[in-house]
Amino acid sequence: MTALRILHVLSASVWVGGTVALVFVGVPAIRRLEGEARAVAMRTLGRRWRPIGWSAMALAIVTGLWLTQRHGGFHEAALDSDFDRTLILKSVLVTLLVIGALLHDFVLGPRLQRELRAGVATAPATRRQLVVVGWFNFGLTIVVPALGAVVLSTLD
Repeated sequence: MTALRILHVLSASVWVGGTVALVFVGVPAIRRLEGEARAVAMRTLGRRWRPIGWSAMALAIVTGLWLTQRHGGFHEAALDSDFDRTLILKSVLVTLLVIGALLHDFVLGPRLQRELRAGVATAPATRRQLVVVGWFNFGLTIVVPALGAVVLSTLD
């Protein structure tokens, strides 16, 4: 059980730490570039981060589900305790985070790249959508682990 918890916390730490580094270090540095250099740098950063970030997120989800099952979180009376209600909320937010990350990484990001290369007039609107989804995901990336700490506090 201890190894499972360590794996869960470490994988979540990689996801959260990597996301914080991207948001506050990687992307701002790349924004200083112009034209094709900016596009190449952003694409390269995304391609290098995705395998690490998505693997960490997947491992955090799998170990989180396993921990939930080990603590009896999948029973009929799922709304009877703070533990269960918090886990349900955390699960909903993780689901939204996964959907948002998929939208950001595989729909809006590639669309913006194509629009910028083609000089399409809708690129600013797509960029705004990408930024909104990115900040929404960042917020969830911070809130979800905080809820994890709340879940742990209900076990005492």
